[in-house]
Amino acid sequence: MPCICYNKTWTGLTQEQIIAHLIRNTSIDARNTTMALSKLSCRRDERPVSVIFGYVASGLIGGLFLLVVISDLPRLIHDFRFYF
Repeated sequence: MPCICYNKTWTGLTQEQIIAHLIRNTSIDARNTTMALSKLSCRRDERPVSVIFGYVASGLIGGLFLLVVISDLPRLIHDFRFYF
């Protein structure tokens, strides 16, 4: 294939070799794009409302878990004394 451009590195190459060379040199690694990397990490939200809401939600979930444990505590103490 005659080279239309003035690039001397492609002289004597076939069309398939030129296409392979162009694909190899212009392809983008899909694992290193911003979109691919952003799928692997969480974005931080520094707004005060979001931070407060996160703390309140964590406190509520932790409080409910603590409530369940405390409500079962007398039964656990009774069972522990009975078996040991």
